[in-house]
Amino acid sequence: MSTPTNSFWNQLLHLPGYEVVFCQDEPDFPRYRFTLAPIHRVGVCPDCGKVTDCIHQTRSWEDVKDLSLCDHAVELTVRVPQFECLHCQRFFTPAVAFMAEGAHATERFLEHAARLIRTSDLANTAAVLGVPERTLANWYYDYLQRRPAPAGQKVKPIHRLGIDEIALKKKTSNTRP
Repeated sequence: MSTPTNSFWNQLLHLPGYEVVFCQDEPDFPRYRFTLAPIHRVGVCPDCGKVTDCIHQTRSWEDVKDLSLCDHAVELTVRVPQFECLHCQRFFTPAVAFMAEGAHATERFLEHAARLIRTSDLANTAAVLGVPERTLANWYYDYLQRRPAPAGQKVKPIHRLGIDEIALKKKTSNTRP
């Protein structure tokens, strides 16, 4: 069986600033594992604003969840360079535009999860997406905090109170002597 070229995967995944350098098809699971690397290996220092191509080290973020393709789950390994600015002697790692801050998931994965949670519930969405429920809950609440507030409204903190906690309180308050 022939495998599609990396340019095919680049067009299909459409992750800005990064390209597919490796694809592994795991038909038993079924899952695709993609390794991504930055297209341009330069960064702009956040302290002095100078451009540098001096890479101090490269880190990999592994097992990053992305939207599934057909019946295959998708996990990404994202190579992220840490740059050294030769002008001000600082080290920095640029943000990855498609990555969700504080989560091992892409922003579009979290957008999809949020849509599913709004029409269903957290437990079912976690089961469908193959993510532990508590992990998805943390990602979801962080995702909601990052979203811009509608015009004219002030963002309020989200208080976490689940249905199970309410049911538990009702049971304990009725069973007391």
